[in-house]
This record gives sequence, C-alpha cells and structure tokens, in this order.
Amino acid sequence: MKSRLPLALLASAVIVALPAAAQDAVIVFPFEAIASRNASFDRSAYTYPDNHDLAGQVNANAGDVGLDGVVIDGETIWQSGLQFVSAATIVVDDATDTERGGHNVATGYGIGADLDGWVDEGVGSTTPDADALVAAQGNFNLTSITAVRENVGTVVYELSFETPTDTLLLFERGNSGDILVAALDEAGNEVASILVLDGANDGDGAVSAYTPTGIVVTTFVQDGFLNQGQQLSSVGLRFPVAATTFRFTALQEAEGDGAVRYNGPDLKVLALASGD
Repeated sequence: MKSRLPLALLASAVIVALPAAAQDAVIVFPFEAIASRNASFDRSAYTYPDNHDLAGQVNANAGDVGLDGVVIDGETIWQSGLQFVSAATIVVDDATDTERGGHNVATGYGIGADLDGWVDEGVGSTTPDADALVAAQGNFNLTSITAVRENVGTVVYELSFETPTDTLLLFERGNSGDILVAALDEAGNEVASILVLDGANDGDGAVSAYTPTGIVVTTFVQDGFLNQGQQLSSVGLRFPVAATTFRFTALQEAEGDGAVRYNGPDLKVLALASGD
C-alpha cells in the first residue's frame, strides 16, 4: 500500500486517461435534500469547547441527521428510490498522519450520533478498512462519512452498489474538497469520469460544483479528532452508462506553485436505485 506513483504523474494519469468527450458526458446537476433530526434527543451534554466562538453553548447540530429523500428536477424521491454503498475497496492510501494515526482516509459520525437512535451510523476510525467504509456509507445518516485528511499523499477508494446506477448523489462536508469520480465497467476499466471542483485553489474563474444544503453536521472520529459543525454541500452526477462500482481519487501535493491539492473531500455517497 505504501508504494505509489509520484503525485504529479498519478494526477496526470487519472485525469487524462479518458478522452475529453467521456468526461463531458457526465452531467452535473443540483438536487435538494430532505433531511430530519431527532427532536427528542437530549443535546444538552454536547457543548462547544472553550476554544470555540460559541464556547459553553449547546451544539444543536449534535446527533443524527437522517436523509429522508431528495428532490431532483421537481420530483421527490424517497428512501425507497435510493440505494447506499454495499461494498468498498481502499486501493491507495499512502499518506501518514503522525498526529492522529493512520494515513489520510478516516471515517466518522456525528458527535453523539452513537447515542441517538434516529438513524444508523458507521464507525469512527483513523485506520478504516473496507468494512469501515461500507459501515460509514451504508446508511441514510448524513453525519456518517468518509473523510480524507490533507497530508501529502494519494487516496483512491472504490464504492459499489448492489444494482447498477447511472446517478450518484454526493454530499461534501464544508464545500472544501475536489474529487475525481469515475464509473468502472465489470473489468475495472474507467468508462467515464469527472473532476468535481470546490472552486478553491482551482485556477482563475473556477467555481464550485457543489450547492449548499443548509444542513450542518458534526463529526466524531476519535477523542481529540472531531468537527463541531460544517454545512453540507451537494452535487448530483449522471453518467452516460450505468455501473455498480465507482472510483474516487483525491490527490494532495506539498504546497507550492502548481501543486495539485484536492483539499480533503469528506463525502457521503448515495445513488439512485436501478430504474429511477
């Protein structure tokens, strides 16, 4: 797992592996999330820390956030029309986090979400394996995510669904992460891909592909590694072909002129069910 191509070389390889027409064929679209929280969950124990602007106040964003459905082009699609991740593979994760352990990939859930029975969540880990990624993604809890830290290195992971789909729904915590997403055929070859940009450090005139949702989520990975709340942004991706497996790539070179930096995308990924 520790061997890798130089980042610049890998960045070129993954981004230009497909003709421009294949990338242009992926349609980017906005959608609205229908989400809910547990009104009866007692959040009084979850207060902001001393170093926060709201120190001592109750964090009203603690606990679960359930995704009840989405609205696409005016059509409401409830949970029965969605599917979540059923399998995962970590292909490359070669950075080192000397402070918190592990590499760059982490999984987390909302602060206090493990005590909130509103909706299931995955596990928090700085050293997640494939099962941990499935646990993080395989539910309708918008706080349960796969995060990518920003140490120098490369992350490539693959997420699979039970039935083929041509439409992915991505939620990104903080509107602060580029991600290269590719649909794979049964042989593992990329058949279409798109680089989703957050608009930061992406060159003159670059704009974010994400749309703010107004939904704030917290994240707990482990003691000392948590996020007190950031807004989710979302983006829909419609591919020209249906696939069961999609590859996600994030690159992070050392800071400097021309460095490739994807800024640590923190994602929740779902898909439309087959036939939707």
